[in-house]
Amino acid sequence: MAEEASTPSLSLKARIAALNLQQVQPGYTPPSYGNGSAATNTKKKPPPPPPSAPPPRLAAETRSQTANAPPIQNHATTIARGIGNQPAKNGGHRTVLPPPALDGNAARPSLPPRLPSRTNSRQPPPSLPPRKSSSQSILRKDSQESISTIASAQSMGSARSGYTNTSGTTTTSLGEAQPGRIRAPQYDPSKLPALPPKKTKEEREAELAKYDPVRSNYLTRQKSSTALQPVPSQPPSLPSRPALPARPNSTRTSTSEAKPRRSALEWGLNKSTETPPALPTSRPSSTPGQSNGAAPPPIPLSSRPDLASLQASKPRANGQAGTCLKCRDFRAVDAHAARFPRESIPSHDLNWLAHELCDPFPSLTDKARAIFTWLHHNIDYNCAAFFGGCVQPSTPANTISSGLAVCEGYAGLFSALAAKVGLESVVIGGHGKGFGYAPLAPGSPVPQFSCGHAWNAVRIDGGEWKLIDACWGAGSVDGASRSYKRHFTPSFFIMDNNEFGMKHYPEDSRYFFRTDGRATVPWEEYILAPPGPQIYGAAGDYGLNVVSFQPWQRDVRVHSPGDGPVVRFQFEKRCPHYDPEALGEGKQFMYFVIIEGRDGRNKQWLPMEHDGRFWWCDIERAELGVPGQGHKVLACAGTKWLDGPEGSGRGVTRDMWERDRYGIRGYNGVACWDVA
Repeated sequence: MAEEASTPSLSLKARIAALNLQQVQPGYTPPSYGNGSAATNTKKKPPPPPPSAPPPRLAAETRSQTANAPPIQNHATTIARGIGNQPAKNGGHRTVLPPPALDGNAARPSLPPRLPSRTNSRQPPPSLPPRKSSSQSILRKDSQESISTIASAQSMGSARSGYTNTSGTTTTSLGEAQPGRIRAPQYDPSKLPALPPKKTKEEREAELAKYDPVRSNYLTRQKSSTALQPVPSQPPSLPSRPALPARPNSTRTSTSEAKPRRSALEWGLNKSTETPPALPTSRPSSTPGQSNGAAPPPIPLSSRPDLASLQASKPRANGQAGTCLKCRDFRAVDAHAARFPRESIPSHDLNWLAHELCDPFPSLTDKARAIFTWLHHNIDYNCAAFFGGCVQPSTPANTISSGLAVCEGYAGLFSALAAKVGLESVVIGGHGKGFGYAPLAPGSPVPQFSCGHAWNAVRIDGGEWKLIDACWGAGSVDGASRSYKRHFTPSFFIMDNNEFGMKHYPEDSRYFFRTDGRATVPWEEYILAPPGPQIYGAAGDYGLNVVSFQPWQRDVRVHSPGDGPVVRFQFEKRCPHYDPEALGEGKQFMYFVIIEGRDGRNKQWLPMEHDGRFWWCDIERAELGVPGQGHKVLACAGTKWLDGPEGSGRGVTRDMWERDRYGIRGYNGVACWDVA
């Protein structure tokens, strides 16, 4: 106990080192590292163990020994170590040599005996069985099919091994059949049946017409039109020309001496070398009653035809009253275009629709008018997209399927249908003074060009490029209700290009197509032009010229000393030879000018004078109304007479109206001016 008390205490670090050393060398006593006496600290350390007794090595980590995990040989000698990751030997265990003895005189253990040498056990391969004759081989069918490989044939044969066909022949693993298998006859193209006769185009059309009523009606009309055409007969053969008698003084002896035939132009040259033919010695007698050489009796003037009567009796194309486009009769064309509603078009076929609309008319102008009228009956303006700000580009097929479009859709569909029937047409983009346009105030700067509208140019009869607006001709937009009103306005088809250019300015300067000799018009002149009177659609429907209204300024001033005390309101009909009765529209209406009076409380209906072409009315400026009160001057047509229906006012004269001043029960405005 005393010795234990005298032993100095070890620190934690010294104890850990002693334990580690004890694990490495069993039986080794660690030295003392305490803070004992000097005698204790000076004690000699024990000598290290002799080299003959090396410390034991740490045991190797045990793990499963497989082909991919060979035994650990980290502590073996270099000779005993093998290449890592080698396959196992001797039943899955590698032979690990023991470590060599430290004593050089010690005998090494003997190596295991070697395996006996392998003798050549290769035997010659057996001979192949005899090949079958070609008569027993399976006949292959002549075809373009691919030949299967041996592997696929074996796999197929192995799957079908043991299968017996109906004839009792067993199929082998490679798909070979034993003799007696029933095979298909060999292909012989000469024994094939003859093909049925090919149907003609007429037979195919007749077969399709059984299930398509529209096509059936078209074939029926085509057959009837073909049957009505007379078969051209061969003209009768001309009689043989009698031989000319020989001249008595002819000096020709053979045809080789004949002179070349002279041209008729050479007789009029009057060359000095030529002499005129001699005059006949005797003239025919003018004595009546002589048959030989006597002159025919004079023709009486009363029996001569009248050239004017002949021209009037000749039929005119389409029953038009003149050669002017504004007076052309399009009633037959418009009625034909209304016969093809959009819902009845088979599969919305553009080619079918274009030919149905235009083929009955040989005139290019009538073809273009048929398409123009069809758009009015079948396409409506897409007000929802326009006012919603979500207008998207559309194709002609989409326009037909939906029945809705904006100006670009109208113009694109017109050109698509025109191209199907050989009409030359282009889509023109530019500025239009339509819905939403407001005239510039005096002194306003010139705005930049903006492109927000589209229309067409089409080549009509005579090679003329005609500007048309199918969108504005189909109807109008009501800004208050944001709805579309379908109303046919043919003036946007028949007005000349100069009038058309007052409200349309093309983006491309090539598409003005003016007839007054001006190639282009400056943008400033177009946009700064003073606004004319407000022209209503009824003006074009009633056959009035929309650019003939006077005064042309929108504002009519009450106090204008330089212009005189009287203002003349005037307009004229569509063209000088326009006859509404000949075109089936009826007689002209009676026109009035409505004013508010001197103090704005005396509304007056003033009849307009008429000479068959012009209408006019002279009014004192002081009687127009009060400036600044919103008063207007309205030119209108009396459309309803007494208790008759709408339109019964046609043919009413001024005398009839003065006898019954309250006979007019309805009217439509044609133009309007502002009182300023």
